[in-house]
Amino acid sequence: MKISRGEDNFVTLPAFAAKLYDSMMQSSATKMQYKEIAQDLVSLMHSGRLLDVGTGPGYLLREIHKLNPEIELHGIDISNAMVEQASRNLADITVDLQCGNIKATNYKSDFFDLVTCSGSFYLWDDPIDSLEEIYRILKLGGAAYLYETHRDINKQELWQKMRENLKGDNLIRKFLSPRFFIKQIGMTYAKKEIAEIIEKTNFVRNYKIEGITIYNLPVWVRVRLEKCT
Repeated sequence: MKISRGEDNFVTLPAFAAKLYDSMMQSSATKMQYKEIAQDLVSLMHSGRLLDVGTGPGYLLREIHKLNPEIELHGIDISNAMVEQASRNLADITVDLQCGNIKATNYKSDFFDLVTCSGSFYLWDDPIDSLEEIYRILKLGGAAYLYETHRDINKQELWQKMRENLKGDNLIRKFLSPRFFIKQIGMTYAKKEIAEIIEKTNFVRNYKIEGITIYNLPVWVRVRLEKCT
């Protein structure tokens, strides 16, 4: 029997857990991560349709809207509780939210100008099929940008920088956020493993994996996947 990397847990996520996750995502460090990712994405497109995969409570979509309200926003998450939480958080802006699995969506082919995902790629049970679905729904010339943590890191350095980032937060967030993040790091892929997955998809012809720093944390990679002829 195939063991789920995390999807099974989120499909059955209860409402109280979604609210707890939402609270954790409001730490100063996480807010800055969303802001920096949003700034990068908005620099890549001035208009068109954007899909956020694993949108969670929807904070990345809000940051994108703040920077460029002309972008048509869409979000998908495997958890119905998360979609409901995002709907509450984004009630004042226009956004299309769907509950579903990125490996099989009902979006039209060649529909999105840009697809993004931040911090949930490592949870996909079928990453190859999911990337192929992203390839299908991207317009020709469009691109996907995955912002992911990876295992090729110095954990001691990471712990120190996280403590610095959380100085202004309350004690609960100071205690929970680093432990949650360190656990996440242990579940993520190494850069080589990410490349091996991409090599088995239609994105093999045009992709780039680069190490980046987001809000003082040198533990991220930005994966660019372009749909080309």
